[in-house]
Amino acid sequence: MGGMAENTVFDKTVSIIGAGRVGQAVGTILRQAGVSVAAVTARKLQTAQAAALVSGGRPGVDNAEAARAAEFVYITVPDDAVARVVEEMARDLAFRPGQVVAHASGALGLGVLAPAAKAGASIGCAHPMQSFASARHAVKEIPGSVFGVTADSGATEVIYAFVHVLGGTPVTVSEEQRPLYHAAASMASNMLVALEDMSAGLLEQAGFSPDEAQAALYPLIRGTAQNIRQFGTRGSLTGPIARGDVDTVRMHIKALEVAPASARGAYRVLGLRALETALAQGQVDPETAETIEQVLKEAPSR
Repeated sequence: MGGMAENTVFDKTVSIIGAGRVGQAVGTILRQAGVSVAAVTARKLQTAQAAALVSGGRPGVDNAEAARAAEFVYITVPDDAVARVVEEMARDLAFRPGQVVAHASGALGLGVLAPAAKAGASIGCAHPMQSFASARHAVKEIPGSVFGVTADSGATEVIYAFVHVLGGTPVTVSEEQRPLYHAAASMASNMLVALEDMSAGLLEQAGFSPDEAQAALYPLIRGTAQNIRQFGTRGSLTGPIARGDVDTVRMHIKALEVAPASARGAYRVLGLRALETALAQGQVDPETAETIEQVLKEAPSR
């Protein structure tokens, strides 16, 4: 793992294939950085035209035509569409030697770009490890984000420079570890949202209105995130398990008997992981940890 020097120059013309939230945001940042965006595409011309307004690229629906116009092709279509889109572009002679073709998927590796490599292009992946609720939000969040990069020898330096232009930090991820890398990112973001939605539901059961539940959770989430940033995940664990409060854990288990099974299961599984962390950090003694483990494992899941 590692990155290239921050002052690596990116001097390629870029075409963006897929004008969704990430594609629009990337186009916006590139234009602000003075990078020439040759073209931007979408399934609907209207969508491509909207992306062209912020990127300066020529809008269109012909992916191959857009790719032929650029030295660096960044594919930001949904994961399930990447292989099909690349194959269709290759059939239309979109790729050539000297080009760099990269996709933005987190889980996919270089295999889906094989048609581009066969045409002589260098290939890679540059996945922003970030959650984007909108294109405007993405413009603000991409700078400072880590990008998981996998690339062949001809694309590595160019892709690292591309990430630096976007304000990101490139970290190399091996081909075989990309699914694990992406699973970790999904757990940290997507499943965090699911967990907080579950917590909001419990607060509503406790008498909060939906708005009150959301308003109550956000400062707690923000404070926890700030703690993690300052102290790391293991140094940020607080609460009854970290304190060894066995009776409080028992009360939680009892209260959750009226909650959905998914909430009971999540509390038990995540509680056991929190216990591992607390024990490793010396926050609880082995005897107390054993008692808490027994309480959590005996908790009904149905």
